[in-house]
Amino acid sequence: MSEVRNEEIRYKKRIMASYGSRELFGQWISAAFGFYVFFFYENVIQLPVTLAALAFTLYSIWNAVNDPFIGWLMEKIHMPWEKKGYKRFPWMLIGAIPWLISYLLIFLVPTAWHADPIGNQWLIFAWYLGTLILYDTLLTLYDVNVISLYPDKFRGLKERRTVQGYGTILGILGLVLAFILPSLFFIEEGVAQTYVNAAIFSVIFGFILFLFVIPGVYEDDKVKSLYQQRKDTNQVFEVEPFIKSTVRVFKDRTFMMKVIFFFGYQVGGVMIQTSALYVSFNLLLMGDEAIIFLLGAMLLGALISTPIWTLIAHRVNDNRKMSIAAGILLFLTFIPLIFAPDLISWTIFLLFFGIGIGGHWYVDPPTMGDVLDDIAVRTGKSQQSIYYGFQSFIIKFGQSFIAITIALSHVFTGYVPGQAVQDGLALFGVRIHTAIVPAILVLITLILFWRYYKLTPDIVAENRRKLAEMGLR
Repeated sequence: MSEVRNEEIRYKKRIMASYGSRELFGQWISAAFGFYVFFFYENVIQLPVTLAALAFTLYSIWNAVNDPFIGWLMEKIHMPWEKKGYKRFPWMLIGAIPWLISYLLIFLVPTAWHADPIGNQWLIFAWYLGTLILYDTLLTLYDVNVISLYPDKFRGLKERRTVQGYGTILGILGLVLAFILPSLFFIEEGVAQTYVNAAIFSVIFGFILFLFVIPGVYEDDKVKSLYQQRKDTNQVFEVEPFIKSTVRVFKDRTFMMKVIFFFGYQVGGVMIQTSALYVSFNLLLMGDEAIIFLLGAMLLGALISTPIWTLIAHRVNDNRKMSIAAGILLFLTFIPLIFAPDLISWTIFLLFFGIGIGGHWYVDPPTMGDVLDDIAVRTGKSQQSIYYGFQSFIIKFGQSFIAITIALSHVFTGYVPGQAVQDGLALFGVRIHTAIVPAILVLITLILFWRYYKLTPDIVAENRRKLAEMGLR
């Protein structure tokens, strides 16, 4: 405990806030993706929901190779810029800007095709799948590198928690703004071109947000010194073949428990996000204006609670306990959403949901830092890109889980696409994918994490001491 309090803070708050703003930048696009893309193809373009779900499933198969492979590749190859001391920042630039453009491409379905969505359903399907794959590949290239920098640049527990305090607030702000601004100023219900206009705005504003991220993700002299130290002590490690790395990663129980837990919270949070338009249009019959209140309540809950989560984390100094507490709270906040009847109820319940999701958002990166430190001690290697690549694969598989859940819920309950008023069974189907399935998923993954994740504060402290002796910290 005293060790954490006495840790040196190596970076100014503006740099920590800048790195935290990567969550704002990332959510500005990825949250908009979650809000609009599936709804756009099912209800605006009117691609049959089974084909929309199939596209997401095939996209997940691509993820099964793309995400872990890029993570592995980032450790395997050595680019010319490494002679100048850089490792990850150039890759971030190569991935981030094209990723913004790829988001726009998803909505640029040729007008002649969606004028006849049934006759052109396979052309629309091909466009959907192709742009999803491009989007994911570029996102992975950026994201694996930016999060792999986190444990190298911010090496103290207090510093990591402070960085993520900024990240939690800014990330949830990005999630809310990703819906509110395009919805208020651009999107008109059922009009495809307005979604294109909103995407153009998202790309332009996203580029501006990325400029704020650069100081935080830039590899400065402190990071370059760490890289050089590893080279000088022969700690530039040989990377195992991809298949062998894959087997080793999936056999690592500590890593898998952490990622499975992350999967539950991510899918639960994103599923309610993806369901938001269905809640607004079908359950509340209010159009998209209701979501402003719903997301505003969630943002308020996160903003109120993040300083509290930060204070408790510093006092408790146990990322495992903090993760379990956040998981329990998130599960409990899903339950009233199953029964919420009106806008006031949804707003109140989502305020508490914001507290739960904020806790998860806050504690996850420091917990992943503990896991990567533990792996480095056990293997003698610091190769975090490989593990972040596999985490990215597992989490993005959740997007298919979400799409399939929505599709099955709609097919078996008789949901009519493009129609606001649905019968009782179809409305229950919306509640299934909004709250029931996410609650069950969060509970299952929470139990697994509680039972099998064993990194206590004593183990974490001992790992940090060993890393210092090994020259890896």
